[in-house]
Amino acid sequence: MRSRRLIVAGLLTAVVLGAALLAAACGSSSGSSGSTAGVAIEAPSDFNVAKYAGKPLVVNFFGSWCGPCNAEAPDLAMFAKANPGVQFAGVAVNDTEDDATSFMTKYGLSYPVVMDDNSLSAKYGITGVPTTIFFNGGGQEVDRIVGAAARDQFGQSLARAQ
Repeated sequence: MRSRRLIVAGLLTAVVLGAALLAAACGSSSGSSGSTAGVAIEAPSDFNVAKYAGKPLVVNFFGSWCGPCNAEAPDLAMFAKANPGVQFAGVAVNDTEDDATSFMTKYGLSYPVVMDDNSLSAKYGITGVPTTIFFNGGGQEVDRIVGAAARDQFGQSLARAQ
């Protein structure tokens, strides 16, 4: 009986140790730059509308924890894929890098994400998420959708930015 317990304890220890080694080998990133799971993560200080000059820009303020954000994400993903000549950026509000990355991956959103420390929300007057802002090629805001939107609403706002 005692030898059986020792064998079970040894196997359990080996499994736990193996899992820990595997997790360490996979690594993790907790910085605010670089990318996690293929999603480019940026710091708020790296975000500047001027760097997107020349083409329309769509900026979606969202939270992975936000029901309406999750509801609009599939339409936003289809809209982004249907408009390859338009630039997109996401701004994760009150979120963690891991949760924002999971959100982007879940919905197939492949544009950069800025982790907002509330400075961007304040700068752009964001009072709730989702909020999507449309900028023309000159960097001027031309339209804004507050609340969850559908693909046709995104299209109407983009038309004002082109």
